[in-house]
Amino acid sequence: MVGIHIVTTPPNMPSAREEDMPSSLLESYLKQRSLTYIVKTICWSAALAEILVILASHMPASWLSREIISRLVFSGGDPKNIRLTGTFLLGTFSIAFGCYIRWACYRALGRLFTFRLALLKNHRLVTHGPYAWVRHPAYTGLMLMLFGLACWQISPGSYAVECGVLDTTVGKLLAFTNFGVMSSVTLGLLVRMPEEDKMLKRAFGAQWDEWATRVPYSVLPGIY
Repeated sequence: MVGIHIVTTPPNMPSAREEDMPSSLLESYLKQRSLTYIVKTICWSAALAEILVILASHMPASWLSREIISRLVFSGGDPKNIRLTGTFLLGTFSIAFGCYIRWACYRALGRLFTFRLALLKNHRLVTHGPYAWVRHPAYTGLMLMLFGLACWQISPGSYAVECGVLDTTVGKLLAFTNFGVMSSVTLGLLVRMPEEDKMLKRAFGAQWDEWATRVPYSVLPGIY
């Protein structure tokens, strides 16, 4: 969860308005801070609830445990069914790997990393680190993380599934909201990538052409 929090938090303050590229409806949506707040709030809440329920199920005699179970386990749910599964482990690996890639991008870009599509003053083309493998590795990391979150939150054995959360109206609303944010951000980034390439090509010309020839893939080496 700490990794998720770090890589969904802008590492630098937003760039000055005059440095931003002309904004579109998509760009206005993608740079909304509320998107990351929604994901972080739901993820932290789900993680905390799962931890509390697991601890409470192992100390059933405590009045506090009974109170936790009564409030966080819903009709038809059984906390004893929370367990490790192959899907959960896949999700955990995907989250960890995705967070690492995105953190490595933070380090490689330094002050140049923003959540906006922008060219900063004295901008330079970064081609080392993760950018030696694909041109948009930060998006690779984010997509891997979002995929892992989906595996963790809605797979059999998870708190949301086994404790009846997804059978409640609020649970369904939160799941739908989270899925909507994650899927729209993923699609938005896929649309944004060509625009980002065009922006960098205009700014760096032959240097970008050489890099694009050497690193032809956007997010997945050998695939896309």
